[in-house]
Amino acid sequence: MEVIVKENGEEAGRATAGVIASAIRINPNLVLSLPTGSTPVDTLKGLVRMHEQEGLNFSQVTGFNMDEYVGLSKDHPQGYYYFLNDLLYSKVNINPNNTFVPNVLADDLMSAAQAYTDLIYSKGGFDLIFLGIGRDGHISFNMPGAALQPYTHLETLSEATIADNARFFENPARVPTKAMTIGLKIILDSRKVILLANGEGKSQIIADWLNNQKISTSIPASFLWLHNDVTVVLDKAAASKLQ
Repeated sequence: MEVIVKENGEEAGRATAGVIASAIRINPNLVLSLPTGSTPVDTLKGLVRMHEQEGLNFSQVTGFNMDEYVGLSKDHPQGYYYFLNDLLYSKVNINPNNTFVPNVLADDLMSAAQAYTDLIYSKGGFDLIFLGIGRDGHISFNMPGAALQPYTHLETLSEATIADNARFFENPARVPTKAMTIGLKIILDSRKVILLANGEGKSQIIADWLNNQKISTSIPASFLWLHNDVTVVLDKAAASKLQ
């Protein structure tokens, strides 16, 4: 596991964009999974800038959302597909037919989850997955608990996660409480993992994870110790409690 510490969040985001861009240049057919929320914004902006200024070519790239709120359509402004389309897909030359999100409007959500797993593996799995991390250690929407799921599934979001996401909604009472998310096996099957964390609010969970080389379902990110190609990019604030 490689840990990179940058001066601030903007620099950390640019460094992460550089890793993703290099992967695309090496493999133009890259199968990529991307996160949402505030953490990846600088990275996504960096990828758009490299497309516009350096010709970074997304035409053969495949993009997968790793999760989506149950009940939100692809064009819902608070939805995660909308987020990636707004900040990245619509600004680069990716083929919209090669961008995917779980079907969270299906009548049979369990079958939709299985279909998403099947779709991911039909594309060969992820060449690269770009993760954030929650204050409780969740990756994608795999919440801490007594057991973790390997494949795409439904998750009830923790109160802390709902509170963190409330800032994206005009009415916090409307924050969805359930999401469909890929599971730990899909993440660990990715050929490369890059995880970005910014800010003092992430410093304690980063320390709990990286200062202790143990695996526990209480910190889902700890399962990344099992992967052989993980890059963790931190700003100084997020790294402030590392030993």
